[in-house]
Amino acid sequence: MNPNNRFLKFTIGDDDKKIVRKFLVQHKFSSSQLHNLKNKGGQIFVNHKKRHFNYPLKKGDQILIVLNSEEPSDLIEPMSGKVDVVFEDNYLLVINKPPGIASLPAKAKDSKTMANVVKSYLIDKKENSSIHLVTRLDRNTSGLMVFAKTSYAHSLLDRILHTEDFQKFYLAMVYGQVSPEKGLIDLPIGIDPKAFYMRNIDHNLGKPSKTLYETVEKFDDASLLKLKLLTGRTHQIRVHLTAIGHPIIGDDMYSKKDDSRMGRQALHCYRLNIVHPVTKKLLKLTAPLPKDMVMLKGVLRGEKNG
Repeated sequence: MNPNNRFLKFTIGDDDKKIVRKFLVQHKFSSSQLHNLKNKGGQIFVNHKKRHFNYPLKKGDQILIVLNSEEPSDLIEPMSGKVDVVFEDNYLLVINKPPGIASLPAKAKDSKTMANVVKSYLIDKKENSSIHLVTRLDRNTSGLMVFAKTSYAHSLLDRILHTEDFQKFYLAMVYGQVSPEKGLIDLPIGIDPKAFYMRNIDHNLGKPSKTLYETVEKFDDASLLKLKLLTGRTHQIRVHLTAIGHPIIGDDMYSKKDDSRMGRQALHCYRLNIVHPVTKKLLKLTAPLPKDMVMLKGVLRGEKNG
């Protein structure tokens, strides 16, 4: 593990718990993280002196937490490849994923995924190569993906993943002109009984699912939409847009038709607004529209050669 991301510093305030263990629980340490901190090489210092979980604290005390090192799993094999880094610090790695590569390996498959490539990238940097995937994208969806560099940072991000502190925005090109031009799609999503790998609208067994959409540009028989996820269901945007009669161009799984203009679903995670879980600074991260979607937009506008 990069030694710089093993250290967490706090100053005790009026509203903080005054016992070390209770303070750590207040600051979102899980029971497993407390166990690892105690039994796997972690350390606690209060005002530069090593202390234990039951040590009493007072306002103004300075706490330094040295997180335990992490042993990466060998279930994900490192594989070399390009990593388009959008943001990186000691706690987070945000990348721009190209289309055509999965986020994580599937069972019984050893093909290259972004997790394999990121693991190789971290090894090359001589950092801890444990994979903590925070957000994933479908194989043929492009755009921003978030990895945490420690289990603690991962748990903090998980707590805000579906809140206003972690906002995910997408661009999609869909068939037809959507009316009304903006709104909320609020339809429950479940597993398609005819195909386990697909999802559908299921008012009986589906999970609550909400997507905000807004038309950015209209074409003769298509639209460019900006979407904001309020929940995070598998295939959520693809299923919701199909349900309102405007499937994504190129999404043959849900549109049930091939489109020679686009070899995959025209869906791209172009923006993330994240309140950094450690520094508390607002990160506004963007990824440009990939080449195939730029070309499709040109075709839809009627531009010569797209």
